[in-house]
Amino acid sequence: MGEVYLAQDTKLDRKVALKILPPEFASDADRMRRFVLEAKSASALNHPNIITIYEVGESHGMHYIATEFIDGTTLGKRLADHSLTLNEVLAVATQIARALQAAHEAGIVHRDIKPGNVMLRRDGYVKLLDFGIAKLTEHVSEATHSEADTKEKLIKTEAGKIIGTTHYMSPEQIRDQMIDARTDIWSLGVLLYEMIAGQKPFQDQTFGDLIAAILRTEPADLSKVAPECPPELERIVAKALKKDRKQRYQLVKDFSADLKRLTRRLAFAAELERTASTERTDSATGTMTDQTAGLEIHTTSSAEYLVNQVKQHKRGVALALIPFLVAAAALLYFALRPKPAVLTDKDTILLADIENKTGDPVFDGALKQGLAVTLGQSPFLDIFPEARVRQTLQLMQRGPDERVSEAVAREICQRQGLKAFLSGSIAPLGSHYVIMLKAVNAQSGDEIAREQIEADGKERVLTALSQAAARLREHLGENLSSIQKFDAPIEQATTASLEALKAYSLGLEQANSGNYPNAIPFYQRAVELDPAFALGYQALAREQLNSGFLNEAIASASKAYELRERASENEKLYITLIYHRAVTHDLEKAIQVGEIWKQTYPRFWRTYHALADLYLDVGEFEKASANGREAVRLNPKVAATYSNYAGALMYLNRFDEAEQIYRQAFANNLDAPEYHMYLYWNAYRRGDAAEMQRQLDWAQASSFPYWSFALRAQSAALAGQWRKSRELSNRAIEMQETRGMKGLVAWTASHWALSGAAFGDCQNAKQKAAQALANSQDATFSGSMSVFALCGDAPQAQGHANRFTAQYPNDTRLNGIWLPVTRAALELQRGQPRQALELLAPVTRYEAAADFQPQYLRGLCYLRLGKGAEAAAEFQKVLSSQGQTDFLVSTLYPLARLGLARAAAVKGDTAEARKLYEEFLALWKDADPDLPILIEAKNEYAKTKQNLKR
Repeated sequence: MGEVYLAQDTKLDRKVALKILPPEFASDADRMRRFVLEAKSASALNHPNIITIYEVGESHGMHYIATEFIDGTTLGKRLADHSLTLNEVLAVATQIARALQAAHEAGIVHRDIKPGNVMLRRDGYVKLLDFGIAKLTEHVSEATHSEADTKEKLIKTEAGKIIGTTHYMSPEQIRDQMIDARTDIWSLGVLLYEMIAGQKPFQDQTFGDLIAAILRTEPADLSKVAPECPPELERIVAKALKKDRKQRYQLVKDFSADLKRLTRRLAFAAELERTASTERTDSATGTMTDQTAGLEIHTTSSAEYLVNQVKQHKRGVALALIPFLVAAAALLYFALRPKPAVLTDKDTILLADIENKTGDPVFDGALKQGLAVTLGQSPFLDIFPEARVRQTLQLMQRGPDERVSEAVAREICQRQGLKAFLSGSIAPLGSHYVIMLKAVNAQSGDEIAREQIEADGKERVLTALSQAAARLREHLGENLSSIQKFDAPIEQATTASLEALKAYSLGLEQANSGNYPNAIPFYQRAVELDPAFALGYQALAREQLNSGFLNEAIASASKAYELRERASENEKLYITLIYHRAVTHDLEKAIQVGEIWKQTYPRFWRTYHALADLYLDVGEFEKASANGREAVRLNPKVAATYSNYAGALMYLNRFDEAEQIYRQAFANNLDAPEYHMYLYWNAYRRGDAAEMQRQLDWAQASSFPYWSFALRAQSAALAGQWRKSRELSNRAIEMQETRGMKGLVAWTASHWALSGAAFGDCQNAKQKAAQALANSQDATFSGSMSVFALCGDAPQAQGHANRFTAQYPNDTRLNGIWLPVTRAALELQRGQPRQALELLAPVTRYEAAADFQPQYLRGLCYLRLGKGAEAAAEFQKVLSSQGQTDFLVSTLYPLARLGLARAAAVKGDTAEARKLYEEFLALWKDADPDLPILIEAKNEYAKTKQNLKR
């Protein structure tokens, strides 16, 4: 294909590899075609494991390709030297698979995977070369398989032996059939077999025998050629070498996934063995079996390791695959390498700003956010939250937007008792960029570690940053198994777009300060710039939920979940949690994911915040409070953390504590609409009209005026002023509709529908229930269907119940609350209170989060059965939980007082019943006189007076 020279690019002052097609070959049409195809194929790809094409040209009759210079050696030479370790084998194969995945996704099949086309850089990075016989699958027909292609691969010597690349050809290549991505998977399987066994899988010396072996003969079992080869690795290779390509891996990413999974298991086993070995006081041999991976790890002393290594070389085995050597090698590595105690898993580090020396504003903020995302994958590192950095700047009497230089970072660390900070810079170098990261001891100012890397273009900056950060993690004390497990490259796991990352960081600033709606446009811009930005969709879903755009949140959460494999482990857990909360509504599953997330990242504030939110949704308020408290402790500069913590305290009737939490948030210059909702009801509870008005004024003057109308509407409902309440709630709904907030429309309408049904205004209640269901495309407001049941409209209630059951089989609140409540209400309307009580029995698990509907309905059933004491107990549950506001105090509070009066009457305690009726009627002295529930109460009260006279 030509000659390759080491050359110097005099314009950009860099080394390059110059591939030249000599003039005598330029007239060879096939050589020329493949030379041009190589340049086009490789230059169409932009991937860290594929050689970068700088330039293609012609000079003095010679055609050339200028590529990056790779400082390393070929895989073929490493195989000949028998110098690969198991970790290197898996790393090489995985990186080749990544390169092939990028090529296949671009419609390119390499078709010539062999040791000579794989370069290993000195830093362990793998580069795939020579796309000279690649096939552009989307543009080139099968006719491209010219005889020249086949001749190039089937060249014979005079002795009849095969040379060239035939050993790596797939059966379909030999048969000259249509080529696709599975051809490369076969070739990579051959290469992996060779790296493991030290020999090729098909070794016949004559042309005909070799071709026959590839087509008909199975290679020798790896377990026989390399007896200590793990069964899982043997299975992977065997699947890649299936002669029927339908039985092979169909996608190289699946091949890669299995290799990564095995790598993690080996690393985990080695790390466990390393940990166990430190506890032993002698060199006794132990055994550990990982049945899942099919591995048996034997430990040996370092001396035994060296002896065995020599024996392996004497046998001519190219690779020390024996798993006990892996464990011993890891032990030896960790024992001998210097390990200064830089950081422990108890330390917190601060990220200073990345100094931008390029003059390009796109790097401002984006690189720091990229570094935060990359390092945030690590369970070992605890990153000091950016919001707390801004808070400390204010305490230092500096502007909250001031750049965090190294000097400022050091002062923040000293104030906060942090051990170290990370800083860095980016500077131009011709068309390249040089990125430097360093860790600094905040107390002494000494440099702990430094990493510098070069990115050969703007689009490769995030890739380079991710690589440098991964290496820095090891210097800071994180063990290798953790780094390998939690090290998704940012350009693959988050986004490759600097602009998208910058937009994301701007949205995060708005969200952390409580401006949820203001964050949405930034997140929308981020996913527009990178439609595969999984974390961007997840953040968008979160703030859409917070802002009442529930239908939109479902779409965003679904998209994030669809793209979750492009996320790091940390991000993937959060995406999965949000998906189950917003889309499937399987809250138990979401909690399960959240608890795993918390165990994996025990110092990340968002895990606790998300769990607090979920535990509120299922009525486990103590757990919500505990998680909310920890979220505030870990990051006291995020508005939403206070909402969940204080909200949980109010549900527990700890009102004074809750108010103190909100005051603490205000002191941190944080604000959010829900703060004022809760403070309004706290003031309502203690009869503080002035404070209630202050909160109404805030809502009216803010970006959330509809909350002012909603609060006033609910206050009117609590006083029995139902007509006024309907008018005010309609105003709130109109404002929400104007802003396109269908989710809030559904929430507001659903709430007033349930109140209307309880008050006996079924005509308006059913209209509001229909409005709620029309504005919500999922089962979030399935409680509205119980309105039809309470109002005796069985066909409507049953129809919605059937629809929701079919569409949302795993919805926790639907199955745990609203379906049983709806069915119980239907039974009560049919005059079957006992059956209704049976249906309500399972609701106990979640009824604390059901706005008292189950308790109140159960009280009505007991009244119908003449069980006054049991009925009174249910109504008292409502009155004893005054803090369960859900932003709006339940309208069942006054009706529970009426329920107590009715229960006393059923028990035959006429005096007590009369007293309780009088208390209720005094509470509703300004209520609408034509309200059905009030008319019933007055008639019942009159009967108690008659009974007393008797």
